[in-house]
Amino acid sequence: MVISVGIEKIKEKILEDANLEAKKIIGEAEKEKEEILNKAKEEAEKRKNEILKKGEKEAEILYNSIIAEAKLQARREILEVKERIIEKAIQKLREDLAKLPDEPEYMDKLLKLIKEGAISLGGGEIFVNLNKRDYERLEEEALWKLEKEVELKTNKVTVLKKGEVVDILGGCILNSGDKTKLLDNSLEAIFERSLPKIRIKVTEKLF
Repeated sequence: MVISVGIEKIKEKILEDANLEAKKIIGEAEKEKEEILNKAKEEAEKRKNEILKKGEKEAEILYNSIIAEAKLQARREILEVKERIIEKAIQKLREDLAKLPDEPEYMDKLLKLIKEGAISLGGGEIFVNLNKRDYERLEEEALWKLEKEVELKTNKVTVLKKGEVVDILGGCILNSGDKTKLLDNSLEAIFERSLPKIRIKVTEKLF
């Protein structure tokens, strides 16, 4: 999706900052993990010695059980720390998504989103729903030019009309004239559709 270029630029900047914080937090978590394991070993040795009288095998089983549980607890804590870092980076991405409409190239991206959406709907009569800011600055002439491009791709006479003012950060929501088809190309919807891939990218970058 075209708008993902802008998301990608924001994401890279956030990940640079998050990467530094992640290394620091993960380092602290690793130290805590070592402390958990060391304390577990001390506790295991202490309890092992206490029950040695009952039999060495039983003491060894207890020792291994305590160490295994400590490792599991440490692993859980590391995973929880990583998940918090990932969620924090994604939340920052969401917050900075609102800045995309302020970029100089945003209107070009918006037109491409409208064009791609209109083609996906198969052309014809299509209403373009926008937020108040985009509704006011999008010229009708720009839509007229897109109509020809959509017609070439769909082989169908196309009329693009401004629809309603909707509560979205940016991008557009398109619906056919008879309202039987709808395509949500708002920034929020595109972000949510891309979220699984974004999570993978964030994880790869941070860890």
